[in-house]
Amino acid sequence: MKLLRTLVLASLALLVAACSSTPVAPPAPKGPDLTGNWVISVTSQMGVQDSELVLQQTGKQLGGTITGQAGSAPITGTVEANAVAFSFTINAQGMELKIDQIGALQPDGTIAGKAVFGTFGEGTFVARKK
Repeated sequence: MKLLRTLVLASLALLVAACSSTPVAPPAPKGPDLTGNWVISVTSQMGVQDSELVLQQTGKQLGGTITGQAGSAPITGTVEANAVAFSFTINAQGMELKIDQIGALQPDGTIAGKAVFGTFGEGTFVARKK
């Protein structure tokens, strides 16, 4: 009888412990990784211009280079969920011009959005991973 009572109490203790344990949360979903080589097509008043874009992503931070007709420039930016923003500065006919790219990662894997050319207007861009 003592053995049966001990087994019942042990089973009950295990059941209570199992029911009161803290559930393990699933891992947080990982955001997009934009690291790699891209071709970015910018459409502006001057037409369409393609450039090479090399991105390195560390967490939410973006770095890398963009290379086009105006030469190469370092870029800095951020990724927040599907929102992507980066900027760089080029020398445009002896004047430093900051260009901001503000967009979002699309379901097809491209990044699309708006390009802001300082005070000289806006355009659009689409970047495709190579």
